[in-house]
Amino acid sequence: MSKSLSRRAFVGGLVGFTGLLAACGSKAARGSGVATVSGGPSGTTAASTAVNTALGTPQSAAQSGLSASLVEAHDVAAELSGVHTVALMPPQSFDGGHIEGATQIDWSDLNISDTSSDVALQSWQQQVEQKLGALGLSPGDRVVVYDDGTLFAARLWWVLEYLGQQQIQLLDGGLDAWKSAGGQTTTVATNATAASYSGVANPDVLARLDEVSSLLKQPNVVFLDARSPQEFASGHIPGAVNIEYTQNASGGSAPLWKPQDVLRQMYTSVGVTTDKTIIPYCSTGVRSAVTYFTLRLIGYTNVKLFTGSWVEWGAHPELPVEQGTT
Repeated sequence: MSKSLSRRAFVGGLVGFTGLLAACGSKAARGSGVATVSGGPSGTTAASTAVNTALGTPQSAAQSGLSASLVEAHDVAAELSGVHTVALMPPQSFDGGHIEGATQIDWSDLNISDTSSDVALQSWQQQVEQKLGALGLSPGDRVVVYDDGTLFAARLWWVLEYLGQQQIQLLDGGLDAWKSAGGQTTTVATNATAASYSGVANPDVLARLDEVSSLLKQPNVVFLDARSPQEFASGHIPGAVNIEYTQNASGGSAPLWKPQDVLRQMYTSVGVTTDKTIIPYCSTGVRSAVTYFTLRLIGYTNVKLFTGSWVEWGAHPELPVEQGTT
C-alpha cells in the first residue's frame, strides 16, 4: 500500500545503484562524458558494410516492421555513407571500438534537471546545440543513434526529437548487434567538420515541473516510473505506475526491443493506454527516455517526457511523495 509524505529529505531513486548515480541506468560506472569530436560524417568501406543479414531471434520490434524509428544493423550498414551515426556512450567505451565514421556523446552531456523556467530550458538547448554542432550534425541530417547495450541511445533520440530533427533512428541491439551482424568497428578517430546546429523546440514532447505537479490525480494522465521496483517503493510521484525500463527489451549485451503485441500488452495491463496522456520519468530522464521511445515506437502519440524526473521533483520539498507499491 502507498503512504503519502508531505516533505522529503531525500532525492530517491539513486540509492543502492552504485555506478548509476545520475546516469539513470543499470550498468556500472559511466564516464564523465565530455562531448568528444572523435568521428566524422559517416563514410563506408567494403569491410564496414560486410554484414550478415540473419540477425536471428528473438524477433525485435524492428524485425516485426514496427516503426521506421528503430533500425536493424544490416540496414544501417547498407546505407552507411548517407547516415551520420552517433554513439551515446562514455568516451572510453567509444575509443575501444565504434562504427566507422561515428561521433560520440554521453548522456551527461545532455542532462537537464531544471525545467521550472524558460531561461533554464533555453540555456540547456543552446548548450546541447553547440555540442551537436561540434559533432558535425545538422537538423537536416539522417541520424542513427546507438549505444553499447544500455538502451540509453533513446535519450539522444528524444533530445533530437525535441529539437525538431526529422530523420532519427535508433540501432536495435546497439553496438553488439552491429558486430553480430558482421559490421566492422574501428578505433581510428576522424575529426568531424563542425556544423551550426539550430533546432526548433517542440514543447509537446516535454513535461515540465509545473505541468507535472498540476496534473496530479487527473484520471486521463498516467505517470509512468521507469526506475527499478526498489526505487519506486522508496518514493515516487503520487499515483504513478512502475514498469522498469529494461522490460522494453530482451536481455543480454545486445538487447532488442520486444515485439509490438508484447509491449502493448505490458503497458495496457497497468492502465497505460493510448487515450491518456503518458508522462514517463526516472531519476534524470535517461531511463525514462527508453520508455518514451518505446511508447512512441508502438504508436502512442500523447507522451511527454518529464526530463527533470525524480531529481527535479525531489528538489522541491513542497511537492508530495508516495512510498510503497501500488
